[in-house]
Amino acid sequence: WLIQVKSLAESISLANRLAPEHCELMLKNHKEVAKKIVTAGALFLGNDSPTVTGDYVAGPSHTLPTGGAGASFQGLTVDMFQRRTSVVQYSKAALKKSISVIEQFAEIEGLYAHGRSASIRLNP
Repeated sequence: WLIQVKSLAESISLANRLAPEHCELMLKNHKEVAKKIVTAGALFLGNDSPTVTGDYVAGPSHTLPTGGAGASFQGLTVDMFQRRTSVVQYSKAALKKSISVIEQFAEIEGLYAHGRSASIRLNP
């Protein structure tokens, strides 16, 4: 598509509403603008980065969200076919190092029992 807009702000807003599969940014300040476009499947920055580079040589998967799906989903990756579980194991020493941060976050969130659930393990 080629769409004429009145301002850069309007183009960013439009890009985020359309959630394009590919979005080429051929601007001097393309890195700055790229930070503001959050729904495109892939961004191609500058005049020397045509969409075809992403299709064949640059690395992004060519299974990008189409039809505006980029508003909610990223491109398809192998991670989407794997079940992952986080495993956390702290030592007493590691917990002791982290306790003040844990308690501060718990206090900020108003979840005092969360902080206590960690501190009680050090001082039952």
